[in-house]
Amino acid sequence: MKNIKGPAIFLAQFMGDEAPFNSLESICKWAADLGYIGVQIPSWESRLIDLQKAAESKAYCDELKGRVEACGVQIT
Repeated sequence: MKNIKGPAIFLAQFMGDEAPFNSLESICKWAADLGYIGVQIPSWESRLIDLQKAAESKAYCDELKGRVEACGVQIT
């Protein structure tokens, strides 16, 4: 991981049932639009990450990282 110089945000406190707070892509785009460059993904939030799959599959982790970066932020 390279150094991140700028603000990051912990997504757990914002998760909800309505957009943009209900999916990985929409909440990451929301954070990027606010000027954040990094996001912390809560491991217990299954709408954002399948932790079991992440533990077993590097391909899944690479895909997750790519989806987040496509929104304009990085996982911290």
